[in-house]
Order: sequence, then C-alpha cells, then structure tokens
Amino acid sequence: MTDSKKSSSTKSDILKPADIDEILEQYNHLLKTYPNQKNAVYANYKRTIKRLDVLFPFIEHPVHGITGLHALEKYDEAGYVRTYNYNWKIIIPKMGVQKHHISGWGNEPHDDPGTPEEFKIETEPHHHHYDLNDRKKRRENYDVRTLEQAFEFISYYLISGKEYKG
Repeated sequence: MTDSKKSSSTKSDILKPADIDEILEQYNHLLKTYPNQKNAVYANYKRTIKRLDVLFPFIEHPVHGITGLHALEKYDEAGYVRTYNYNWKIIIPKMGVQKHHISGWGNEPHDDPGTPEEFKIETEPHHHHYDLNDRKKRRENYDVRTLEQAFEFISYYLISGKEYKG
C-alpha cells in the first residue's frame, strides 16, 4: 500500500453531496425501469437538506440479473456528507438483505473498543462490504467514497457483463 493511499483514508475527508443531474447524464445508459406484476421498480428518489435516499435500477446483468444501486447519504449542518452507504444489490426478485447483496461501501464507524478484530480495517471508517456471500465481511476502501465512484465501479461490470466475485 502506498503512502498516498494511507493519507487519503483520514476520518476528516470532506465529502460533497451527490450531483444527481451529473450522474444521470453520465450513467443514464445503464439505468432501466422494470414493470412488476403488482407495481413497478423505478428510481425512487428522496432528498432533503439532511439526507438523500435513492434506488437506481440498472440494465440487466448477464450473471447477477436485475440489480440496482441503493444510495443513502446523510448530511451535516454545512451540507457535506456525514455518512454514506452505497449498496449494489439484486432488486428483482426481492430477497432478504444477505441474499440480495452484491457489494457495498460505507463510512459508519466500527472502531469501538469492543469491535471484533475481523471488522477493524486501516481505512476506518471507510469500508467495503466485498463478499457476495457474507455481507458482514469488510475490507479497506480507498476508491469508493462518493455516489459517482460507486457508479464508476459498478459500470465496469454492467458494461463488460463480467461477474463480480468480490
């Protein structure tokens, strides 16, 4: 690991809120709505001065199927991102949290004294839930700390059709 990567993992990172218009312009070709028998899955969008909560449904992936990116950002008084969670998951069919998980990133801290060793990482609080079969597993997160970076990561798999293996 390089020193530049280590220095980029500080807790005091200032993260700006997602620019939804820019993201939609850049990644619109990866988004799709899906009719369902009872209702439809659309890009649900809720934004206030305190939080963003949005689900972006993606084009169908040849291995993972119909997936989406659920983004949750909570903002501080100055309007910067205090906490974020970006979760790439299977959205159709609906499944439990563990079964629909593909990959996820967040910055909720896990540095309490009682935290098990396997959950402690160098980039705390930034972490990556990388394991498709075990959402509890975490590793360092140097690359995805914004919604745009999550789109960039996932777009590789959507465009290439390659399976994400963690």
